[in-house]
Amino acid sequence: MPAEPDFNHAEYWHQRAKETRRLAKRMIDKTARQTMLVVAEDCDRFAVKAAVCSIEGLAVRRVIDEMKGS
Repeated sequence: MPAEPDFNHAEYWHQRAKETRRLAKRMIDKTARQTMLVVAEDCDRFAVKAAVCSIEGLAVRRVIDEMKGS
């Protein structure tokens, strides 16, 4: 059974954007292709947000660890 996707990781969204662009290239209908490219851009934004959340989480953990040490 495949592992569940981790929506909180940037790599997951990066791969979805890449896959969506690959599919868009194969589409004949111009409107459908443009829609898929918009979806890919949304996936890119989700990837950035996931990366930012990950960095913020690391920063918060570091502050908590420092507070425990004092």
